[in-house]
Amino acid sequence: MSEYENGFACEARDEDFTATAYRNSKGERRVTVEGTCSCNTEGFELTLKLASPPIVPVPEELHLDLVERAPDGLVPPVVTPTPVKEEFPIDDRKERVVIRNRNITVPIKKE
Repeated sequence: MSEYENGFACEARDEDFTATAYRNSKGERRVTVEGTCSCNTEGFELTLKLASPPIVPVPEELHLDLVERAPDGLVPPVVTPTPVKEEFPIDDRKERVVIRNRNITVPIKKE
């Protein structure tokens, strides 16, 4: 199983992701971050998780990491579109999502 130049098995770019903010029934603001990455085999599972806070806080940014979970066993080496979608609570100051381990920045669409 070969990896992409950046050491990851799934290719992810800014244009592959969207971030949409909304308010739930309790009035809390949340953001749905979703995208589709190109993984070098089928069977990958992708998740987004909160990244450790930056040394200098940036109140306008939500910092995440994209996590790859490789498939078990043998799988054909076929480039496969693989979706990822997660929701996070945010405050009113958040304007963009930064997927730090991939150097991706996505503006948050207003609700």
